[in-house]
Amino acid sequence: MRIVQTLISIAVLASAPVSVLAWDHHMERGVDLYQAGDTDVGVSLVCDPNSVYGTTVSAVLVTLGADPDVSAVATFRFPDLITIDAPMTHGRISKADNQDGIWGPLLAGFRAHSAVEISVNDQTHSVALGDPLPFTCI
Repeated sequence: MRIVQTLISIAVLASAPVSVLAWDHHMERGVDLYQAGDTDVGVSLVCDPNSVYGTTVSAVLVTLGADPDVSAVATFRFPDLITIDAPMTHGRISKADNQDGIWGPLLAGFRAHSAVEISVNDQTHSVALGDPLPFTCI
């Protein structure tokens, strides 16, 4: 009887929803690289917290489908209704550019939310980010 109760408990725990960590993190050439997304849209954070390569390395990269080279304004909408318009150059929003002070609010949005909606060129994509992470970007 005890074995049956244990098996039932395991089955119930296995079917319970678990928090999914969608951000994939690894270190590449001295910088932290965080990636999330799917085949429609990908979001990457390149963080150089120790300025190994200088401030120009830290960036948010957006890939639409198979195209990582989009130059347009990307609109990020977070669940708390904060909207950030960020100009991308070749799919990159650089910390070094930090136009209109968008770097801080953009990172704050990624640190606080498990999803984001990204609009570029009249196309809108929802990206599940999973649990917010304390990214090393500064």
